[in-house]
Amino acid sequence: MQKLAWARGAFELTKGFLAFIFVILLIHNFIITIFIVSGPSMEDNLNDRDGVLVNRIIYSFTTPARGDIVVVRYPGDPESAYYVKRVIALPGEQLKIADGVVQINGKILAERYINGQLTVPDLELTIPANSYFTMGDNREVSSDSRIWGVADRWFILGRVVLTLWPQVAAFPQPLY
Repeated sequence: MQKLAWARGAFELTKGFLAFIFVILLIHNFIITIFIVSGPSMEDNLNDRDGVLVNRIIYSFTTPARGDIVVVRYPGDPESAYYVKRVIALPGEQLKIADGVVQINGKILAERYINGQLTVPDLELTIPANSYFTMGDNREVSSDSRIWGVADRWFILGRVVLTLWPQVAAFPQPLY
């Protein structure tokens, strides 16, 4: 009788543990996740190995806005490479980079987050529907839409909503 009670207890504990893991995985894959910044492309706002909280569900209800910091899948390897970038231009907008300055629809974009860096190379394009032009804040070292093109809306994983901790040495790669 005692063995049967112990087995039932172990079974219930296992069911509870598996349900807990299932809920955590659902939250991680569909609602919020932790991402570890890799590289200096967002300095001085986010640093290499900063841990950030990413809201994965927000863009199910709204669209990315200019200035949002997002996690975006690299178009050249969307299954395994992720970057943290800032949304610069929205679908249908005319983007122009000339003489180190970014213009959207003919107006200079105020970019207080880049610490006076010039943006190169010169570029001009209309952002296609359902696409976004993203760049890192540290323009001199960032691999972004200037190199690999616009990001399709479905390549945007979510919006960074919070820095959880600065520069974690133990996790050089994203937690995926």
